[in-house]
Amino acid sequence: MRVTRDIGKLVPLATATALLAGLPFVGVGEFTITLLTEALIFGIWAMSLDLLVGYAGLVSFGHAAAFGLAAYSAGYFAREVMEDFFAALLVAEAVNVLVALVVGFVIARVSGIAFAILTLCIAQVLFTIAVIWRSLTNGMDGMVGVPLPKIFGISLASGTAFYLLTVFCLVGVYLALTRLVDSPFGRTLQALRASEERAASIGINVHLHKWLAFVLSWAVAALAGTLMVFLKAGTTPMSLHWTESGNVLVMAILGGIGTLLGPVIGATVFVFVRDEFTSRFQAWQFVFGLVFVVVVLAFPTGLVGLLNRIHGLRRRTRSAGEFPAVIKRIRSSLWRARL
Repeated sequence: MRVTRDIGKLVPLATATALLAGLPFVGVGEFTITLLTEALIFGIWAMSLDLLVGYAGLVSFGHAAAFGLAAYSAGYFAREVMEDFFAALLVAEAVNVLVALVVGFVIARVSGIAFAILTLCIAQVLFTIAVIWRSLTNGMDGMVGVPLPKIFGISLASGTAFYLLTVFCLVGVYLALTRLVDSPFGRTLQALRASEERAASIGINVHLHKWLAFVLSWAVAALAGTLMVFLKAGTTPMSLHWTESGNVLVMAILGGIGTLLGPVIGATVFVFVRDEFTSRFQAWQFVFGLVFVVVVLAFPTGLVGLLNRIHGLRRRTRSAGEFPAVIKRIRSSLWRARL
């Protein structure tokens, strides 16, 4: 039974991976591929946040700290020491994990709004350091001159090669996090999300599990930051700013928290809609915010929740032959959401 269920999950994933990997070879434009590469990197970052928000119940307002810190660490190493992708990733992971171990040990003792504010403070502290430490970061001008990454001595050109690397990184992270959240550790995190008090009453070490979730989240975000600094050939202090933390939170909520796949979909929609709105509207932030509010009010479980509901309704409709009644139920639920 377990093998059948795993195969049932892997077949759609393998199909989606093949479709994504095949896009550059079926005539999709270079600009679209670059935009999709950025979206998938943000998807990895949003999944790392989903581990905290969707499974551990820890809302972070400063998740840009993990993303930006990894970008600076990997970018500086690649520019000053060597261009090897895995070496730069290892440096970014080491820096992120070390900082997360120290910082997480403290902030994992609180929850709720206190946790959210402390994460915001950490991100803003790192942002300030990046601005004033010009000898290392070049201040608001940003770190530039990061070379193309190399894998086994082969330089990866921007475009198709780097896009394929991003696709396989995304799939690897998704598989690893799926296994993690289905493990006893992941079930424990979900128990903490439901009630930390009840979890503690049955003997769960609440502080330890929150601490580990924080460290793992920063470790995954390190991969996203490393990919982004190579994609952009540099980074700026804005990668650490609170607005970026807000953006990744929007991506996770838009797609559906607690699903892993949802944040990837949310990140993709976010990047492409933002690109479209910036070219059409001068006050694109207002229009995008309005659309986001409407989507969240109408579909509080996110886009993945909407897709699951449609799929469930289609299955019930196919078996019962009640299509008109189902349409009426959808309309009534949307009307109630508007109210």
